[in-house]
Amino acid sequence: MNVPPQDKRIVAAMDRQPEGPIDPDRLKGVALDRHLLDELSQRGTISADVRLESLNWLHPAHLWARWAMVMLMAFGIALVLTGIIFFFAFNWASIPDLAKLALIEAGIILCAFGAWLLSRENLAGRLLLMAAAVLTGVFLAVFGQIYQTGADAWQLFALWAALITLWTLIGRFLPLWILWLGLINLAFYLWWDSTPLLRKDDTSALYLIHALMIGLVLLAREWLLPDEDGPESEAFHWLSPQWTRWLLLAGMLVFLFPPLMIWIANWETASLQVVLSALVAGVITLVLFLAFRFWRPDIPALAMEFLMICILVVMGLAILLYDNLFDSLGTTFFTAISAIICFAAAAGYLRHLLALGIDRGEVGQ
Repeated sequence: MNVPPQDKRIVAAMDRQPEGPIDPDRLKGVALDRHLLDELSQRGTISADVRLESLNWLHPAHLWARWAMVMLMAFGIALVLTGIIFFFAFNWASIPDLAKLALIEAGIILCAFGAWLLSRENLAGRLLLMAAAVLTGVFLAVFGQIYQTGADAWQLFALWAALITLWTLIGRFLPLWILWLGLINLAFYLWWDSTPLLRKDDTSALYLIHALMIGLVLLAREWLLPDEDGPESEAFHWLSPQWTRWLLLAGMLVFLFPPLMIWIANWETASLQVVLSALVAGVITLVLFLAFRFWRPDIPALAMEFLMICILVVMGLAILLYDNLFDSLGTTFFTAISAIICFAAAAGYLRHLLALGIDRGEVGQ
């Protein structure tokens, strides 16, 4: 059997100590997984019963049932909220104005009260708090439709984010934080779009500011969480899922891509703002690579960065070839060749890092 490189340390330890207990120091940094259990079982180090019990501990049988229950509960809350929104939309003319506001306020109060009764540690309580936050936005929208306040669209989303800020802080619920962050970004985008003094024909700076806003949240997440080998902090344990890092990084890369692409597509006639935005975006991309290569090694995060870089390289080469050297057929051929080379090189480098086990903290270089 081929043993993954990160598991060779324990196999070497067993070879050097075939009899008696293994020195615990030799097992530091070794992650237990199915490959290692199979290797230990085949070598006779552990019995079949121990292997089966270890597999049940690694992959509990009730895990899928719990996941299904959580997803069904979340979908149920989402369907109820959607039904409330469509109820007001369909019966708008036949419902008195005060009844509209009273019904939504009653929903907010009941959801908030239910979340308080169930506590924030309970998933149902967190979902009720999420529902109260969503209904707050529905209330603001209905209020604006009834009284025609004349406020700009960005003010609605900014006020919505401000009203649920306290719930977001005390709830410590990741979907609620995502909603709050999305509202802030949407409010900023609408404010930028409605401000006459800002240029609308040059969006590089807008995308860059969005990336920096998400980057601050990502930096706070990484700063508040301890190192992989450090003590676990209960206060910020809810931030520990890896998908939170990947989601924030994906948001950053989505907004870092346009400034770089705008400069590549118009590098001969680019304005100073476009050049500066592309330069800052490139520096941020480099910092992200260094951070997830050395500070917090993370293979999926690096894969997302390489995906963006490869797309930029391929599209930039296609623009260069089409404008200066070849026709459509030649450009397509050489672009395809460059795409194969670029993605193969990125995949090879990632496989090299995976073989080194950098995401497990075994290698520091």
